[in-house]
Amino acid sequence: MKPNSLYAQLELIPEPLERSAQSDYAIGRVWAEAKVRLRPMASSLMAYLCGSSSLTVTVKRDRQGQTAFVVYDPVSQQRHTFSSEQELRVWADQRYYQ
Repeated sequence: MKPNSLYAQLELIPEPLERSAQSDYAIGRVWAEAKVRLRPMASSLMAYLCGSSSLTVTVKRDRQGQTAFVVYDPVSQQRHTFSSEQELRVWADQRYYQ
């Protein structure tokens, strides 16, 4: 039995919404796409606001094929260059265990 409009309002009975399955699918698809697009921006914003204390290591090679490890330390805001991975590891250990 379908309640009439006045009775539904007086008894606070929610009236059924008429939605199609197609509109639900479209809303879900739009929401999923929005999350995919917003996730990188949200993660960048969190990193910017919260900061990070982890090292960033970049491996570079010159024209002769020599490898250099460039490390950025966000705590001291300095860059350090090492010629071997072993030197880098020693420096990182000293940095963390001072």
